[in-house]
Order: sequence, then C-alpha cells, then structure tokens
Amino acid sequence: MNLKEKLILIKKNDYEAPPGAFQLVQEMISHIGSLDAELRDDLIYTTLSHWIPGNILAVNELEHILSTILDHNHLLYKLGESNTDAVFTRSFSMLVIPLLLARHNESPFLSSEQIHQIKENVFYNVQQERDYRGYDEDKGWAHAIAHAADALDDLAQCPELDKKDLSTMLDLIYEKMTITDRVYSDGEDERMIRPITQILNRRILSRTELEEWIQRFGTVEKSPEFLPAFRQKNNIKNFLKSLYFRIKFYETDGGLCPIIERTLYQVEPVYYS
Repeated sequence: MNLKEKLILIKKNDYEAPPGAFQLVQEMISHIGSLDAELRDDLIYTTLSHWIPGNILAVNELEHILSTILDHNHLLYKLGESNTDAVFTRSFSMLVIPLLLARHNESPFLSSEQIHQIKENVFYNVQQERDYRGYDEDKGWAHAIAHAADALDDLAQCPELDKKDLSTMLDLIYEKMTITDRVYSDGEDERMIRPITQILNRRILSRTELEEWIQRFGTVEKSPEFLPAFRQKNNIKNFLKSLYFRIKFYETDGGLCPIIERTLYQVEPVYYS
C-alpha cells in the first residue's frame, strides 16, 4: 500500500492514528511538496493538521518534525526560485509551523531558543520568497505568501517576539504587499492582514510607528515602467482596503482608518477624491 492509499484509508477512519504513526509522519514530510495536489493538500496536510495539534506525537517527535521542516530541503528548499515546482515543498513546509505552534500553545514544549529559530527561518523565507503564484491550474495551490501569512499570524502571538521582531514583521509584510511581479489574486492580501491584527493586539508598537508604517505605502518608490507600477499600485490598494475593513469591522485601532484613507488617496487620488 503506497502513501496515498494509506492516507485515504486514514481519512475514511476519521484520521485515527495507526501504530507507528511517527514513521508515517516522516513519510508524509518527505512527500510534503508532492505535485499530486490531492496527496499534498487534502491528505498529507490535512492528516498532519489532525495529528500534530493533538496528542498523537511525543515531544521528541515534534522536535524532529520542526528541525526537518526548517532545513534546506523543506522551508528553505531552492528559496529564491520562481515558477518552479520547489515552491510546493517550501509552501507546505511553512504550513506545518502553525500546527506546531498550536500544539505548543496547548501544551508548551518549545524553548525560547526554538521559537526564535522558527522566527528567523520564517522571516528569511518571507524575505527571499520570489514565487508569488496562488492557484496553479495544473498542480493546485502554491500559495507561498498566504501560507507565510499563516505562520506570521501565529508567530506574532508568541510572547517571545519583542517590539523589534514585530517591527521587522511589518517591514516584511510591506515588502511582500508592494511587489511589482504580479497582482495577487488569491486572497493573499486578506491572509496578510491576520498577523497585523495580532501585532495590533499586542499593543507594543506605538500609534506613531503604526501610522508611519501605513503611510509608507503612499510613498513607495514606483517603477518607471508602466506594468510593474500598475501591478504594485493594485497590490497596495487591495491590501490597504483589506486592512481598512478588517480594522473597522473588528473595531481594532479604529483611529488608523483615517490614515489608511489618506494613504489610499496618495496611491490613486482619481478614485478617492
């Protein structure tokens, strides 16, 4: 019975873990970037999402998963490439991190040093990621930026991250929401609002710092070429509108809404005058 057949059977049994579950987890991790979208997304990830946050695996097994996920064959695999199949390994390795942090929140097992190791690797991945595809018609979800947003969301809630870390996180989000390569079309802007909400909830950064960060979107250096500048402008507009309504809906730092409005006007006054 191959891995896919095993996982289909486990899914039919409501994800009940068989004896020797960790050995199967290792096999799943080794195929985490499979080009079979059903195996990668619906079976491997979904099974891990049931087993890792639960009490199926021992602490030493979770730590082994963490060290594997963060290595150069997973989270950092061929980092910097674009439009290659390596993105699936990076992107779905990234999705394991929120699962590990969820387990940690329920029953702490990670040291402060391990949290910071996760932070450093995630930050580096986000900074260097150049594959901005969302859904690939042939191979399914790549979604590296959306999955990175999920990891940033959980990291932002970790008390081990200080003001400098949260400020760095905002800088990384700014970089990814002002790209010129393509217009995000698969909900990346909405997903990237989540870590910002957590940052706001931490109440560590001052109102001035947050306002200045928002205003940077209105003064971003624009490409002299039309198409890159057009893509960047649309990414910024979509992101700021998502941020505006998330803040307004959840009544989180509502005083930032006028700053977002003014920044949108700077980005494209013809639509906001």
